[in-house]
Amino acid sequence: MLRPIDIQNKEFEKKIKGYSCDEVDDFLDIVIQDYELLCKENQTLKDKIGLLTETVERYKQMENTMQKSIDIARAAAEDARKNAETEANAIISKAKLDASYLARQIDDEHTKRHQEMLAIKNEIDRYKTQVKSLCTSVINMMDNID
Repeated sequence: MLRPIDIQNKEFEKKIKGYSCDEVDDFLDIVIQDYELLCKENQTLKDKIGLLTETVERYKQMENTMQKSIDIARAAAEDARKNAETEANAIISKAKLDASYLARQIDDEHTKRHQEMLAIKNEIDRYKTQVKSLCTSVINMMDNID
């Protein structure tokens, strides 16, 4: 690529019927100035592209990091959900076992109380029978007293 200094230092062979040296020099001065401006602008744009490329790369790294964080968070959430589900199932199973145990206890207690009630009823019937028998004996004794 030509540099402005290359244009400035360029020497042309002088011929008798050539161009006017002053006009060529004046025109080359204008070309050099424009070329210098273009070179500076080109370098500025290259620098800007470099900065933007670095920024894009940094954002890509941040995006990758964020995506990894999201994936980790998603996996952690899934693990937490599975653990909660397992724990909930364990709690439900324990509650069912406890309910079953309490139901058996209540049934056993009910059966025990029912048997006690039947025993008391039988005892009352026996006392009734004894009292009737005693009353009958007393009445018979009273009847024999005359």
